[in-house]
Amino acid sequence: MNKSISILVLLFTLFVAQGFAQKNNINSYKYIVVPSQYEFQKNEDAYQVNSLTKFLFNKEGFTVYMTNETIPEELAKNSCMALRAMVVNNSGMFSTKMQLKLVDCYNNVIYLTEEGNSREKDYKRGYHEAIREAFEEIKTLNYKYQPAAELKEEQVKVVENEFARPIVKEVVEAVDDIQVKEVEEVKVVETVVEKKKSITKPIQEEIKEIEIKPTLTIEGNYEVEKWGRCKIAKTEEGYAFIAGDENFEIAVLYPTSKPTIFIIKYAAYKQPQMVELTADGNLKADSSTGIKTYKRVR
Repeated sequence: MNKSISILVLLFTLFVAQGFAQKNNINSYKYIVVPSQYEFQKNEDAYQVNSLTKFLFNKEGFTVYMTNETIPEELAKNSCMALRAMVVNNSGMFSTKMQLKLVDCYNNVIYLTEEGNSREKDYKRGYHEAIREAFEEIKTLNYKYQPAAELKEEQVKVVENEFARPIVKEVVEAVDDIQVKEVEEVKVVETVVEKKKSITKPIQEEIKEIEIKPTLTIEGNYEVEKWGRCKIAKTEEGYAFIAGDENFEIAVLYPTSKPTIFIIKYAAYKQPQMVELTADGNLKADSSTGIKTYKRVR
């Protein structure tokens, strides 16, 4: 009977933890960033799709910025505090189908809604109706920002409270002696805590092994449209992006808490953008027209 109870406890713990994981993933992000233009749009905020997306997230308590707006200093230094809100257009000839996708700074999909549908022939009405329908799923998350440390502590408390009562009930039914019941109750709770620790530890160790600093450095030469061959060199502030023959500093890059993610501030633009150092040594940079790739050259 004790072995059966331990197995049930373990399964129940994992089930409850999984149920809280998705919501807590959303709650641990402080900001939402909405691109000013999606791939299926011909220009910025076409049919007011981007403005509607920002409005809906703002209404549910998220702090939202569009990519063409000035962002807070803490977000500029650490882009991983935000999720990007992407609108996925799966429309066909006879219906408009939209999904909302939340993506982190590593392009991992944190949340993907079911499709919202509309049979409106007018593009703007169809887009808005489908997006609003898809967003109904986001509402059920009841978002409330909480730092990661608070979420972990809360999740542990909730999981312990959830499985404590059913376990004690099973033990009471299995034994008749009151003194034995009290001892069994303590033992079961201790066993569950030990099981939780044994599950959590290897997961943390696995994450530490994955988060290996890249051997590549952002310093080097890159091919940049309009400027030709350019180089990135280390400075006191961060890194300077210097155009070839003119030695003109076209941008400054600032490191973030993630070794492969940088914030780039172009001299010609006020709005900073995010840059990612890929495994092959190239740079991927956000822009108003999409993702630009700067290829590394020798």
